[in-house]
Amino acid sequence: MIINNQAFISLITRKINQISEEILQRFLTKKQFHDAIQRKIVEMANSFNLRGLREYHVQNVRTDGRSGSIDVIWMANLGPVAVFEIDSFPRSKSIKKLLLIDALFRFWVCYGSKDPLSLIRKYDTNNLVQVIRLKNIHFSKKRQKN
Repeated sequence: MIINNQAFISLITRKINQISEEILQRFLTKKQFHDAIQRKIVEMANSFNLRGLREYHVQNVRTDGRSGSIDVIWMANLGPVAVFEIDSFPRSKSIKKLLLIDALFRFWVCYGSKDPLSLIRKYDTNNLVQVIRLKNIHFSKKRQKN
């Protein structure tokens, strides 16, 4: 299934960048891009004999005790293997959600213009989260109707 950690991380990073480029061939809004890349990451789990799930429920994500969801989780029989959060700009709640799940791999897919590294340094002191920074992602303003 997984050869070694660094090879797996590099492979996932490469595949997500390829998926991003394919999706950008279509003219999409931020929401459409997020949903499309989320679906593709879920589908990618099959190539590793894992089960991909969208919007995986997570308890007590916020300080007020409210729950939330992880964008994508890859499951094996024994539990989570990888978790993914997908954001157009850095959000502390995304890092917190990634750190709450006991998984071998945690990926934060960021595609906005703001640098996520200051948040990573603040919340992920053990360097558990792998940041996949998608570059040159631009969305046009809403299309004008004809």
